[in-house]
Amino acid sequence: MSANRQFFVSVLVCTLCWLVNAACGTDPDVVESKRKFDTSAADKRTFEESPVTESDFDHWSFQPIVRPLVPDVQLTEWTISPVDRFIAKKLEAAGIPPGVAAKRNTWLRRVKLDLLGLPPTVEELAEFESDDRPEAFERVVNRYLVSPRFGERWAQHWLDLARFAETDGFEHDKVRENAWQYRDWVIRALNSDMPYDEFIRLQIAGDYSANAEDKIATMFCLAGADMPDLNNQELRRFDRLNELTSTVGSALLGLQMQCAQCHDHKYDPISQADFFRLRAVFESAVPDLVRDKHYNIFESETPQAGRFYFRGELNQPGPVVLASFPRIAVGRDTASNNFDSKQPRVSFARWLFEPSNSLTARVIVNRVWQHHFGRGLFESASDVGVVPGGPTHPELLDWLASELQRRRWSLKELHRQIVLSATYRQASMRSEGDETWSKRLENDPRNELYSRFPRHRLDGETIRDSMLSVAGLLDARSGGRGVMPPLPIELTSTLLKDQWKTSADEADHMRRSIYVFARRNLRYPLFEFFDRPDAGASCPKRDRSTTAIQSLQMLNSDLSLQCAAALRKRWREDCAKSSEPHQDAVSTLFLRVLNRNPTATERIVLAAFLSDTRPEADTGNPEAQIAACLAMFNSSEFIYVD
Repeated sequence: MSANRQFFVSVLVCTLCWLVNAACGTDPDVVESKRKFDTSAADKRTFEESPVTESDFDHWSFQPIVRPLVPDVQLTEWTISPVDRFIAKKLEAAGIPPGVAAKRNTWLRRVKLDLLGLPPTVEELAEFESDDRPEAFERVVNRYLVSPRFGERWAQHWLDLARFAETDGFEHDKVRENAWQYRDWVIRALNSDMPYDEFIRLQIAGDYSANAEDKIATMFCLAGADMPDLNNQELRRFDRLNELTSTVGSALLGLQMQCAQCHDHKYDPISQADFFRLRAVFESAVPDLVRDKHYNIFESETPQAGRFYFRGELNQPGPVVLASFPRIAVGRDTASNNFDSKQPRVSFARWLFEPSNSLTARVIVNRVWQHHFGRGLFESASDVGVVPGGPTHPELLDWLASELQRRRWSLKELHRQIVLSATYRQASMRSEGDETWSKRLENDPRNELYSRFPRHRLDGETIRDSMLSVAGLLDARSGGRGVMPPLPIELTSTLLKDQWKTSADEADHMRRSIYVFARRNLRYPLFEFFDRPDAGASCPKRDRSTTAIQSLQMLNSDLSLQCAAALRKRWREDCAKSSEPHQDAVSTLFLRVLNRNPTATERIVLAAFLSDTRPEADTGNPEAQIAACLAMFNSSEFIYVD
């Protein structure tokens, strides 16, 4: 059973047990709770909390980060970086040789899609393939890391985690007028390589700053779904605080805190009191949620005590609890629990990055690794608990975590270390002359040892941006309010009035996907069909489904047809100005779309389909040429990263 499935099964069992026991009244804890509620007020204000044991602290994720020595290995000719030595150590122990290096054009396409979310241009490919200097790979990576497109790519990963949208959700799904400012703040922060500790501190407590830009960052805390018209505003505030606490626990610490809203966690050492003590960190910052243009930013902090709620119910208030960190995350050294109650969020943000906290660095390192390789060094990116299991390469995880701390929490340095490794350069499929492929496939079937690069599908946003880029339609303008490209009439006819106003400026329809208006109750069709989350909760890893509707969307949507027609025009222009007579029309199309030359079979088949008409010829078959462009967009190679 996979780690993700184990986690969901455990949560389901936990929930069902609570419901059954609560209904039947057979659980001793529930019976005791009911007795307390039915007796004196003094009894209502007491609760018991199980201690954190030595065995709890022994779990891998709560162990201090100790920088391991980079191992000595036999595969010295293959290794490029310390990352590779940790991978090679496992491969050698299993008797598995590493994979051969991917072709240059494959690596270039892979790294640009990873770092910028866009495919390479024909010119970039030619320049890279002609650069035989030793630093050629490093030069490419450095250029991409300073590109403004970097933040536009990696912001989406963070926005998934931050449950970002520009509307409230629920029935009315009202627009949050200033929500786009948070999206732009994240993009700017990532482009400037803001240290990760500062990146998080501002999102937790940026409102303490006199800088208006810093205040925008705290939109993270209240970015979740909301029901501002709820009759019971006290319940609204209660639910939002619970949701915020759960998100902070999972997104920053990898702890599934939401399990402890109504009862002690069934598997991990997280008590109800831990949950409400962490919630108390934010209690005073969410006094009354008033509906105005700034309501999803912390405005002020007024003294307000936290409280324990029996069974997690608003109508069952218990004793006052003091804001503090989760006991298991503090570790054995309780002296490090130096919480400042006067500035609880500042204190919490500072503690997240203290050396005694082993979780923060491990969690973010794993997230970055996951986005590059399609899977993390530990599989459940927001759960470091008992059920999901441990990391496949614990020493590599801790080395990268300690390296991140040493390099002043620079995320770009972390990206650089990963994508310049030999591990990342490996081919994802069998190539000519690869005599060890079958052995690697047989002995490492799930690729847990990284004996090859894991081929994975692009997300919907990158597919759309790639189509627009290849077709020459992409509008590179940055920032601003979310734009609304046209939607099918079949979809808009089901919406409430003014829920989707197509942008009047047609250039807006070609903006990058990060700037497409993010409505909770309506996802842009291409994004929805390719598994974009609904922003109802923090999403650590997107699903990657394969469905018939994806093919129908890619073949028949107005966007696909528009991009295919634009690509045909660009293809004709490429052919007309080509200075290389041997570079025929089929090769020109393949280089533009897939960044490679066609095989002999591909050349013959496509030429026959085009009836031997060149795209630049007026006598060519426009319908056949557009169909050829559409077929290229629908190829597996276009929507997958090799």
